[in-house]
Amino acid sequence: MDDGCVFGYPGPEDLPQLLAKGTAALREAHRQALAEPVEIIVEFETRLCAPLVPERPLTVVRVEADPLALHPALVRGTDDGVLLPPGTGVLDAEVGVAAFASSTGEVVGYTLACLWSTPQRKTVAVTLGPALVTEEELDGAAVFPFTVSVDDVAAAQGTVERGLLARRAEADRGPVGVLPARVRSLAAGAEFFVDAGLLGMFELRVGSGTGT
Repeated sequence: MDDGCVFGYPGPEDLPQLLAKGTAALREAHRQALAEPVEIIVEFETRLCAPLVPERPLTVVRVEADPLALHPALVRGTDDGVLLPPGTGVLDAEVGVAAFASSTGEVVGYTLACLWSTPQRKTVAVTLGPALVTEEELDGAAVFPFTVSVDDVAAAQGTVERGLLARRAEADRGPVGVLPARVRSLAAGAEFFVDAGLLGMFELRVGSGTGT
């Protein structure tokens, strides 16, 4: 992503392979994509999938509940939406930030994370995105503040300490999320909006989208 456009990386590696090589490989891939893109697409014409579907379960730390290991098949992008399971009238959302670490334990990026579940705490999906933000893009930020609104009305806010999240990911050598904010009873049609500054923002309508 650069200046409102998506630049296609010309190299043979996919994102998980680049992440495994660390931040130097990511910086070089970024340089190559800008210098010799295989394709350039205006951002509003793209469908934003999850910036990364982890190969290992995503461990999330929540309020008022035990940590949870989420299967990679539950991951959705911000443009995938979220569907209500049959017989379910509302969903709860738990919002925060996820960090991704390489196999060496080096944290290579952060992204917004939103866990969707039924009021009975049955997991439905986890939204990641809109982008994976690397260390050098964070300008020394020590915390990740974010706000949540529903139908243009403030619903929740939270802050994730970058150092704490990074230490958890480094220790686990895999993806870890901290979800400090919870919004309950979101019915179909609710406009759900998250703004996290440096980490970006996303909006979706509960109950719509592909759900995959």
